[in-house]
Amino acid sequence: MFQIKKGVLLVAVVIVVSAFAYYEYAVKILQINKSDDVVPVVVTPLTQEKKVSAVATYMATEDKEDSLRFVVTVDTNGIITDLATLDAKTGQVPEKKVSFNEQVSVMIKGKKLSELTAIDNVAKSSLTTKAFNGVIDELKAQL
Repeated sequence: MFQIKKGVLLVAVVIVVSAFAYYEYAVKILQINKSDDVVPVVVTPLTQEKKVSAVATYMATEDKEDSLRFVVTVDTNGIITDLATLDAKTGQVPEKKVSFNEQVSVMIKGKKLSELTAIDNVAKSSLTTKAFNGVIDELKAQL
C-alpha cells in the first residue's frame, strides 16, 4: 500500500510541477503575443480640409434681394481647393450661378485665402462678384 501512495504522490508532484511550468511558459507566450497584437494605429488623413462660409445679401433688382452663401474649402496650408456658391435659403447652387461657380473656382484654386483681396468680374455676374468680394474678409477671419 505504501508503494501505491508513493506512486500516486509522485504522479501528483509531476502533475503540479508540469502545471506550474506550463503556466509560467503560457504566461510568457501570452505576454509576447499580447505585445505583438497591440500595434498602435495612427490614422492621419492625407489632407485635412476646412470649410469656411459667409452669407452675402445684395439687391439683385430694385425690388428683389438676393442672399448667397459662399463656401470656400481650404487645405491645412490655407490654400483654396474649392468654392461653392449656394442660395442661402435652399443650400442649392442656383442655375444662374453655375457658370460663376466654375469660373471663379478656376481663378482662385491654388491661392491662399489669407492673401486673396478681390476677384475681377466673373461670368457677367458683377453683383455676385461684388458680393463675393464683400465677404472675403469674413471668410479669412474663420481661418
